[in-house]
Amino acid sequence: MDEEDNEDRIIRERKFKIDFDVQLEGVDIKNKTSENTGKTKQEKDEALGDIFDPFQVDQDGDPGIVQKDGKIKNAPVRDVVTEISIEGERRINWSIMVTMIFIYSIISFQVGNTFSPYLATIILIFLAGFGFTLGEIWIPKEKMKMLGVTWVIISMKVLYGLVIEFRNWNLISVEVLVLLLIFLVFINLYFAYRHNHDAIAAQSTLVLLAIGSTTGSVLGEQGVAGMIFISTIIIHSLAIHRKSGNLASLGIAASNLWVGMHAITDGFKIGELVILKLDSSLLLFLLLMSITGLNASMAAKFAKKENWFSNAFKISGLGKPGLWGVSISLGMVGAFLSIVANRQDLGYALGMVTFLCTAFGGSYLRVRGVETNRIIKPIFISLPFLIILLLFGKQITDSLLFDEYDIFTIFGSILTGYILLRDQNSVSDRVLWIGSILVLIILVSLVPTKSSDLGGDGGVLLLTLLSLLHLGTAALAVKRKSPALAGVTVLSPWVWIILEKITEEIIDTLFI
Repeated sequence: MDEEDNEDRIIRERKFKIDFDVQLEGVDIKNKTSENTGKTKQEKDEALGDIFDPFQVDQDGDPGIVQKDGKIKNAPVRDVVTEISIEGERRINWSIMVTMIFIYSIISFQVGNTFSPYLATIILIFLAGFGFTLGEIWIPKEKMKMLGVTWVIISMKVLYGLVIEFRNWNLISVEVLVLLLIFLVFINLYFAYRHNHDAIAAQSTLVLLAIGSTTGSVLGEQGVAGMIFISTIIIHSLAIHRKSGNLASLGIAASNLWVGMHAITDGFKIGELVILKLDSSLLLFLLLMSITGLNASMAAKFAKKENWFSNAFKISGLGKPGLWGVSISLGMVGAFLSIVANRQDLGYALGMVTFLCTAFGGSYLRVRGVETNRIIKPIFISLPFLIILLLFGKQITDSLLFDEYDIFTIFGSILTGYILLRDQNSVSDRVLWIGSILVLIILVSLVPTKSSDLGGDGGVLLLTLLSLLHLGTAALAVKRKSPALAGVTVLSPWVWIILEKITEEIIDTLFI
């Protein structure tokens, strides 16, 4: 009896389960999780790279992200200990390299100033030969490669210094000095190709710019501008031939900084290196515009290459920006030196800002996948008109209220806006809100706000420009449905006023 009851119970349970078994074959059930993941997936900007974004939300699938339950879905490629040990070793290697170069530069300088010319020449040639020998021995060995490269760099610096000392000892003329420096640049490049290392070639880029300034000082301002432009072309050609992101980023940063140094200083002399101030406003404008065009094209071409500057940011724990972002940022520092040097002429300064935005904006769109012809066609169509306006501006604008640089700024701004807004879907939100903040800073720094009693407009021009800026970013925020751009648009008008007042109070408290 008990066995029959047990069998009946089992039969009833199985029948109950069968009655409630739901067949889901053929039923289309959407995966809401995957949809939500797709919607919240963060946009990757190859140009800027991996940098801190206050508006970015960490995704559950990102490496190293801890879930709410304390688990990690995707472990990072390296754990904390490995990351610290590897990056720490790199920092030590580069620190030792820089320290050795600095110390031996001081030693060679002291030798040149302490001993007689002939004895100093023998000692410095021996030191250079010793370094080249160590490089030949150590560079083929993987564990000793960095030390061998360091010694080759030291040897080249010793030779560069020796040639400059020849001029200080009045053994050679300036013309012979330039020829010897050019010869040493070729020697430098020979060892760079022989050992296939960008660090050896890097110092030749800076020497080329120094040669340009020294040679140009003999020929005047036009000579300086021409030689800097030629040196920049050679530097970029070297980067293209070696397919080196390191040399490309270095050339972009160094060339703009070099032009900015000539613009902002009153001229100075370091040994036989003569830095002349570029007093001609038109010459400086055309030089910076030409070099900016070269740098923008190089940044787009090498945007996905590895480079020292990005790795330095990564080692410092600040993320890893892309080559475009880091090199353009450093290049903009040099460009801003030229802008600050001419901030008294508002139209001139804003004209520089305009062509910087045009060139680097077009370069950014190229990195984001927009076709080259689509970008450069409107620029090439407008360029002859803008150049003619600059060259013959005084004759054209004699009867107008605006000078040639004001008109250049107006038409250049229209061109830039057309290029960027036409393909604004290819521009990330991060670039838009960062750009709006930079433009805000530039306008607040450059546009005068003197009261009408002191001959100014009382800040009407600044208010008008800022209103146009914020209305434009607000319209883009609504069209793109971008909370980040909307937040920056709402906060930036108030934040800069608060910061300005705080700065004024600090200055008044400390210095008055």
